[in-house]
Amino acid sequence: MDRKHIFRTFFCCLLCVHIAFADSLQEYDKKIEQNTRQIKELDRQISTLRSEMSKYQQQEKGILSELDNTRQRISLTREKIRLQNRELELRRAKQAQLQKDYERAQDEGVALIERYEKRIVSAYKLRPARQTDLFVDAASPREFYYRIKYISAVNRADRQLHQNIKSNMTLISRRRTQIQQEAAAIRDRLAALQQEQKSLDKLQADQEKQYDKIRSDKALLAEQLKEKEASRKAIEKIIEKTQQDKKAYLARLEEERKKREVTEAPFSSKKGKLPWPAYGNIVTEFGRQVHPVLGTVTENSGIDIKSAAGNAVRAVSDGMVVTVTWLRGYGNTIIVMHDNSYYTVYSHVDNISVIQGEYVDSGQQIASVSSDGSMDGTLLHFELWQEQEKLNPRSWLR
Repeated sequence: MDRKHIFRTFFCCLLCVHIAFADSLQEYDKKIEQNTRQIKELDRQISTLRSEMSKYQQQEKGILSELDNTRQRISLTREKIRLQNRELELRRAKQAQLQKDYERAQDEGVALIERYEKRIVSAYKLRPARQTDLFVDAASPREFYYRIKYISAVNRADRQLHQNIKSNMTLISRRRTQIQQEAAAIRDRLAALQQEQKSLDKLQADQEKQYDKIRSDKALLAEQLKEKEASRKAIEKIIEKTQQDKKAYLARLEEERKKREVTEAPFSSKKGKLPWPAYGNIVTEFGRQVHPVLGTVTENSGIDIKSAAGNAVRAVSDGMVVTVTWLRGYGNTIIVMHDNSYYTVYSHVDNISVIQGEYVDSGQQIASVSSDGSMDGTLLHFELWQEQEKLNPRSWLR
């Protein structure tokens, strides 16, 4: 009976290990499927923008629309590349998990076969004449009954052991096939990633040509400034609309703080103490600015921080994300609401990791610095508002 107990324990362990691996692999498949759906949606958006480009090229002053179209495609293509890299990581992790599962199954297969061989030797030694003796020599009906029960149990264990060997061989074969399939999928994804990078390089080259055309044409520059001014007003409208729902946002903020046991000082007390949203130097100050080419006076609603592409963009305080959008002249833009109706705005960003309605911690990375929407290279445009009033961010940063 002890041998049966050991065997059953061994089989249960084998089954548990198999189930554990199966669950892990299913989780990888689920993540890969979600990632693939996101990539398909990006493909749809990129295709729509590509089809619109020919329309802009036929217009007399369509260069600004072309530029916006190119900027959006660059942003979407970067996001697609990020998702493709994530899928590669998932597939490589899945392949490693399959390899471990395969090697473990091989080791367990050797142990099962050795156990089966020992059972065959034992069965051979227990010849038919001796099997009969087991029943004839029984001292009592009770002993006879238990001997029959023992032989039946041994036979069931042998059949189960044989079935486990077959199942193990099937698992080994399946894992071998899955490893080969993942290897082929990884090769395909690498090729697709290289192709997408070429597409991004071309879009960036097109963008530079479009920038050159605009910089050399004062009328286009003036038009571009008008579009940027319209986007400034769009940010103001978003904040104005959010103010109407501020009670709900502030209630969510307090709820999230309690859930996470976060204690924050009032935002109004953080003047001169806020961490910088990105590492770098201010290249454009808050307030009135004279355009270097047109000589016109424009209003900068925030500050521009020159920073290397890919540098982290972090929330300066905890809060609720009220919008993630794309605006002409600003590119990808995130607006976060803090307590007492304070807002921070982060533009020219990429690799956005937050969504509307999400709580963010103070110092949490929400995106990375990019040139998205910028004609002046990679920089972060950062704004600070209290309700409808624009504040100078420099005086709030430490």
